[in-house]
Amino acid sequence: MAEFPITNASLRSTLIGVRQARQLIEISSKRLATGLRVSSPFEGVSAFFDANALNSRAARLLSIKDKITNGAIVTAGTVAALDEVIAIVEAMKAKANSTLGVSATISANTVTTALADVTDTITGAVDNDAFTISHDGTTTTITNTAGSTFTSIAAQIDAISDLTATVSDGKEIIITAVDGKDITITESVNNLAADLGVASSTNGTFITSAKRQVAESDFDDLRDQISTIIGAATFLGTNLIASSPGSLTVRLADNSTSTVTISGVSSSAASLSISAVDTAGNFATNAGIAASIAELDSALVTLGGTKATFETKDSILDSRTEFVQNLIELLGEGAKKLTVADLEEESATILALQTRHDLAIVQIDSLFESEKTLANLLRLN
Repeated sequence: MAEFPITNASLRSTLIGVRQARQLIEISSKRLATGLRVSSPFEGVSAFFDANALNSRAARLLSIKDKITNGAIVTAGTVAALDEVIAIVEAMKAKANSTLGVSATISANTVTTALADVTDTITGAVDNDAFTISHDGTTTTITNTAGSTFTSIAAQIDAISDLTATVSDGKEIIITAVDGKDITITESVNNLAADLGVASSTNGTFITSAKRQVAESDFDDLRDQISTIIGAATFLGTNLIASSPGSLTVRLADNSTSTVTISGVSSSAASLSISAVDTAGNFATNAGIAASIAELDSALVTLGGTKATFETKDSILDSRTEFVQNLIELLGEGAKKLTVADLEEESATILALQTRHDLAIVQIDSLFESEKTLANLLRLN
């Protein structure tokens, strides 16, 4: 295209104004399209690189926040699992307590005739043989006096407070502690207890009641549930309370020194020193039941301490998650303030520039017409 000189100063000034208006319209249109006032270093070196730095740190912190959140999931899940374990241990304790007061029973040899003379019936038995029965702090001597029958021997035992003794033809002597407290039988003179079959040792032979046997089975079933729960307490690949627990290290900030380490604590029945009772027959005596209850009380203290530790770690992670999220939002707001365009302002600017541009065009048309140059311009091709 051919060039021609513009000698009219007013026209030259107006054309420059039109060009500037168009350039400014393009800039504001770009800002409206991108939403950014600074989208490259050419539009603001300091603001561009400062905003980039803020956004980069926000991105790093977002990754850190995700890891902290994962850590909080592990700790919260572990606390929930411990609540289940504690509930089971409390149920085991209730089961053990419920067996206290259930009658304890000792069974002797079968008696053919209950009214038969003991000395005449049992080989090796002699008159005045004796054994002692200790129960609830009281010791009583049972004596095979001359002419004693199996029935009279049972009557001596039945006279002891909270003990009953029964015998009949074809049945054994059954000694029962109705309060569930221990019965201890010890030979006193010769071997009367052994001859009657009520003692195979100095402590006698204890036979648990059916209710205690059921309680032992239920107790061990509950104990097995502890293993099931801690085995299932794996969250995002980490189990902090398994028999062989893992550990977890969580970064709390975008530097390698700010971390929290969560060490696992085995919470299995074995680790808590909770013994199985069914095979050993621990519920045969009140002393055995009391020992189991003592184990459970100790386990509850241990579990409470473990839970409190994990709750503290969980609280730290939750608090840190909130802090990091607030920091990410702050960094994002800072970057926006440096680079984001004010869309309302840019819209108003475009409207003003378009008005300025249109007025300049009208002025140019007027100038061309007054100088009669428009025709000449159209022929410059």
